[in-house]
Amino acid sequence: MKKTIALLAAGGILLHSAPAAENSAVCAAETSEVQFRYTIDNGGITLTGASGAGDFLDIPSNIDGLPVTDIAEGFFTNSNGLIFVNLPDSLVTIGKKAFSNCSQLISVHIGSGTVSIDEQAFSACPKLQKIDVSADNKIYHSENGSLYKDDSLLIYAGSGSAVIAPTTVSIGKFAFFGKTELSSVEIPYGMKAIGDYAFAGCLALTNADIPDTVTSIGDACFLSCTALDAVHLGGGLTTIPDSCFHGCTALKIVHIPDSVTVIKDYAFYSCDSLVNVLVPPSVDSIGTDALGRKFVIRSNSVENIPNFTIKGSIGSAAQRYAASMNMLFIEEGERKVVTGDVNSDNIIDGKDATITLTEYAKLSAGKAGTFTAAQRQAADFNKDSTVDGKDASAILAYYAKNSVQADS
Repeated sequence: MKKTIALLAAGGILLHSAPAAENSAVCAAETSEVQFRYTIDNGGITLTGASGAGDFLDIPSNIDGLPVTDIAEGFFTNSNGLIFVNLPDSLVTIGKKAFSNCSQLISVHIGSGTVSIDEQAFSACPKLQKIDVSADNKIYHSENGSLYKDDSLLIYAGSGSAVIAPTTVSIGKFAFFGKTELSSVEIPYGMKAIGDYAFAGCLALTNADIPDTVTSIGDACFLSCTALDAVHLGGGLTTIPDSCFHGCTALKIVHIPDSVTVIKDYAFYSCDSLVNVLVPPSVDSIGTDALGRKFVIRSNSVENIPNFTIKGSIGSAAQRYAASMNMLFIEEGERKVVTGDVNSDNIIDGKDATITLTEYAKLSAGKAGTFTAAQRQAADFNKDSTVDGKDASAILAYYAKNSVQADS
């Protein structure tokens, strides 16, 4: 039997009245700091809402002699004043969006008895810095302040530069969702999977380098990452999923490996700055509005991105897609390699130097390079058959020289 009850709690002191009706009772405390709403089911209490809390919410382990076992969906969502949360050992489950969109939330303590935490329980909490889990919890643990289950990162808590444990095998759904201050993340080699919406809404994230060990990334994984300007997809991927980079308006550079066979619907939809993409011949399926398409508000319609170009093989899915969308198609290898123009945007500038320096840094660290043969040729500015800092400096010097001449 369920019954709805209201509780006023302060300092752990509970004073309760007689039942107001057969299936409900009103409970009161001497000071009404926090008011909880809850139901009783199978001898345990499920918290369904709360009001009157300040910056610290300390949830009691029991109410009127019954254990607090569950937090319902949306329990404390959209709380702008909440900073600290302490959850009791009695708590078993934390529901969907229980503390979602708490804009000032910094720290959470999770007790020993919790065995189920919904993937969106703490989503869109941009300032969350630490999740502390009781050492006696058998299911969850904390690493670098983030929430883990086994080798899977479930909820990231930390600063703008993400630290992911090197033993992490997967990133769960919504793990970084709405972390608007996240500017960089290094995904460790050995990672295998990244879940749906994992980085969606990370508005300050500027690049994504997916290692070759990753074999799957989820739908809308980088949705609306509006500062993301460069993406390298590793050779373990076979599918770029639905809406994966939807709304990444700053995205300019994408490396699609030969392992990819499917680019699904809206994968790069409304990526306004992405004006050319090399699609390998391995791709045999390109979904609806997956490349070179965006929504235009003034006409309330979906249109081609101006000057969008698809490069690929004759007879390929890329050529068929380009023809169906009335887009420019260029056969791979048809465009002449211009020394210094590493990103093939017909301009030799600081961006080319930065890309070259980034590639050199990866090679120097013993990591696999990401350049295609054409990019290596374009980046090798001094023609010594290597891509290094000297080439980056030479490209930058060339750009600076020509910029001065253009201004004079």
